[in-house]
Amino acid sequence: MSRSSLRRELVIPITVLVISVSAAIAWVSMKAGTDAVYTLTQRVLVDMVNRINVASEKHLDGALIALESVAPSSARVPKEHDFSVDLHVLEDKFWTASGLFMDVNNYVYFGGKDGRFVGVYRISRSEVQLFLREPDSDHRDVYRVTAIGDRSVKIRQDQFDPRKRPWYQAAMNSEAPVWSKIYNNFSFHYPTITLAKSVFQKNHEFAGVVATDVTLKELSSFLSRLEISKNSVAYIVDADGYIVATSGKELPERVVNGLPERMRASDMKTSLISETFKKIGSRALSQQETLSLELEQGTVDVAVSPLGNKQGLNWQTVVAVPRADFMNTINQGFFQSVVIAIACIIFALTIGLTIVERVIRDIRKLTAAAEKFGNGEPMPKMDIRRTDEIGILAETFSEMENKLRFDKLTQVANRESLFAQITHIQRMAEENPEQIQGYTLLFVDLDRFKFVNDNYGHDAGDKVLVITAARLRAAVRDTDDVARYGGDEFVLLIRDLRHAGDIHHLVDKISSVVEEPIALENAMVDVGASIGWASYPEDGDDYMRLIKIADSRMYNRKRDRKLQRVNRA
Repeated sequence: MSRSSLRRELVIPITVLVISVSAAIAWVSMKAGTDAVYTLTQRVLVDMVNRINVASEKHLDGALIALESVAPSSARVPKEHDFSVDLHVLEDKFWTASGLFMDVNNYVYFGGKDGRFVGVYRISRSEVQLFLREPDSDHRDVYRVTAIGDRSVKIRQDQFDPRKRPWYQAAMNSEAPVWSKIYNNFSFHYPTITLAKSVFQKNHEFAGVVATDVTLKELSSFLSRLEISKNSVAYIVDADGYIVATSGKELPERVVNGLPERMRASDMKTSLISETFKKIGSRALSQQETLSLELEQGTVDVAVSPLGNKQGLNWQTVVAVPRADFMNTINQGFFQSVVIAIACIIFALTIGLTIVERVIRDIRKLTAAAEKFGNGEPMPKMDIRRTDEIGILAETFSEMENKLRFDKLTQVANRESLFAQITHIQRMAEENPEQIQGYTLLFVDLDRFKFVNDNYGHDAGDKVLVITAARLRAAVRDTDDVARYGGDEFVLLIRDLRHAGDIHHLVDKISSVVEEPIALENAMVDVGASIGWASYPEDGDDYMRLIKIADSRMYNRKRDRKLQRVNRA
């Protein structure tokens, strides 16, 4: 056998082996990366849908609050409410109501059964219009006003009878507030919806209808500001399949014969909207759903969620993300693996395998972290020190965890993170009952915090919350967790602490730490801490019940402290 033949016999098998091993490693890397990306995509979709629903329902609740401030429902007043139809009284109320949520519903108005009408329209904080029609008058006057009662600048006069308007007709036949169909505001080219409510005088005689317009422009603006991915889209549709709001630049309406016409989702030129909606359609959803669709542009992950059910609407929130948006980084890593394989053949098998193994190790860390994150468990420290795409993905995981699990102001855990930690502990206890380790929840409520807010401002209140959170964190062990439960309330998760004596000692310690004076810019303040507690499993095995027990004990402690102060006085 010639020397060249021996070289071929040695080189060819080794080359085939290196290529095969490199190809296998590349495939494993691709599979592990795909799994990690899929898990991340599902979490991002769910998070985005939840954020959209919270913001949207806030807009809708604003309209309900505006009407409730003018004409409270019988359930919210201590006695039968006598609605005054005096135009001057209503003008005063509407000035306040129209300024509550100016970005969403800045026009509040009333139409009486005798044809009277008054409406306050806040175009901006400096420009306000008043619409006024006296009882049984045949016209309506529109004024530019600067204060309540101002009639100095009359803009125009028009023929207007509120009793002939659709919102009036719909509301007068209903005891409950009524939403109109979404219609296009021709002046601003954005969908608008009206909430109307019939009102009655003391003898339950029908007096008229109060209403407010809710512009849906802010919803589209909110959606457009969401950072999901390069080619993703988020949109809201009503029960008839018409676009309510969208994150894209395409307007949700078109002009036909000089008149505005709303767009159906299936007719939108944005293919990701029209194609996904044709697949999912308008369905009655009881809960959030995630699914993967095969479209012309490839696989698209979609999350669909019901919206507005509590407010009496049947809308849907849809977020669609092309999987390729999240796969770009993984695809680049795959091509890099091919280059590495070729380099291994030319230079050294050892170097190539080391590099590929490092890639696999880091991607496996990402996959494991994504799985733990998806299960609500604490994400382990990945210790990935890279500047390439995998390093960027690792940083994104960490940033995402921080945004989703920590309170933005105080930088302690948020309520959802607390619940996930407790759920994880209890799941581990169920899986290993012989090694059960209990825990105690401390419910901390700050006393005199409202005094700080009212007298020194919300910035001072925020500073008090930040300092208090830091003191709580310093007062417990590194293995314990501090979470902001809401407002001026905190919940501490104390592991392996269930004896009453130890708990009371810790409560006293935390109280003394929290109640140390706090230096503000122009004053020294101090807040008290009322603390209640509950232990698992002694007080129960449901964490919501434990929190209620701790909350109840906290209120008992707060009551006792107040009685002590009164007795001392």
